[in-house]
Amino acid sequence: MPGISLVRRLAATTTGGALVVLVATDVWVPAARSWWDRRSFTTDVVSSLLVLAVTVLIIDEVVAHRQRKDRAVSVAVQGLIVYSQAAHACELVVAGLDGSNGGEAYLAEARDGVRNLANMILIASPSLFDDREARLFLEEVQRLAALLYGAAALAPASLAPSRRDGDDVSLARIKVSRSRLDARVGPLAARLPLRDRSPLSEALGDTTAAP
Repeated sequence: MPGISLVRRLAATTTGGALVVLVATDVWVPAARSWWDRRSFTTDVVSSLLVLAVTVLIIDEVVAHRQRKDRAVSVAVQGLIVYSQAAHACELVVAGLDGSNGGEAYLAEARDGVRNLANMILIASPSLFDDREARLFLEEVQRLAALLYGAAALAPASLAPSRRDGDDVSLARIKVSRSRLDARVGPLAARLPLRDRSPLSEALGDTTAAP
């Protein structure tokens, strides 16, 4: 949880700061050093608590930071998988709307692409929702999926070779949504190591290319 993580980081920072202050006063402030010398029991208790706090909080925060980094990469990979399917479904529907493809077989393929995209969004949503950048990507891919569904399922005749008046409007909306999705997937792709981004850039387009 983000709230728990923030509290843990604040506690670790406070503990580290207190440890630095106590060591500094013990080294450079004779009065403080003699105060601790006269209270051996208090010194032992405080030192034991500090050691425990350092072990539990600071080391735990280092481990948690690594886990957050690993999870961020995992979320990015899931987002890119969804993006790949969204791009594929978008190409199918756009090709139908602009008149370059048509027919029952093509319409069935477009419907399957949109249906697969919807299923992938449902599966990946819990992981993507807890991550801010991934959540923005999720919102945009849901908008695109709704537009594609409207074109492929609710108005299947628009994927026939004959154009309709509303096709240009649908096509324009889909292209705008696709461009917004391309912008949202960039931060997720940037989380991957450079060696992993090159193959993705070839498979998904220049959107995931390393800067």
